[in-house]
Amino acid sequence: MLVASGRGRAILVLALSNYQPESSVEALVVALYRLGVVQRAIVRDSLSELGGQGLIALSLLHRRGPQRVSAIAERLHVDLSVASRQVAALVRAGYAARTADPEDRRAQRIAITPAGERVVRETHKRMVAAYAAAMPDWPEDEIRALAGKLDQLREDFAAAVAAPEGAPR
Repeated sequence: MLVASGRGRAILVLALSNYQPESSVEALVVALYRLGVVQRAIVRDSLSELGGQGLIALSLLHRRGPQRVSAIAERLHVDLSVASRQVAALVRAGYAARTADPEDRRAQRIAITPAGERVVRETHKRMVAAYAAAMPDWPEDEIRALAGKLDQLREDFAAAVAAPEGAPR
């Protein structure tokens, strides 16, 4: 049983608590699933009006600058209609704005607004604080090692997914 708290209320997260994995890889999958449940609770608590996907889309605009909706959909690995709804919500909230695409006047790009920049910064700070509060006794080198291994896993997984079918992995 895992408990994450925030904004004065406790969020009880019970995820596969009695499940016994059959292999080390399955144990990793279960651990990542459990961590994902906690992370989603932290994101919801940090910025409930955007949700996790909205925050990811806004962060993408923050890092990469103005993007077409189709590029946002591609980078988030979602359907164009899903990205369009997320963008519409960001625009309605004032966190993003539609701008003319200098390469094609018929198209639009989505750009982050100053309010969106503030939201990304504030949410990031809240998320870092939530993780730091959960790990007060972790040595710095263990935190860096875990971060490195998670990056390695992400890169290996991306390479495996991108490899053509039948190619050696």
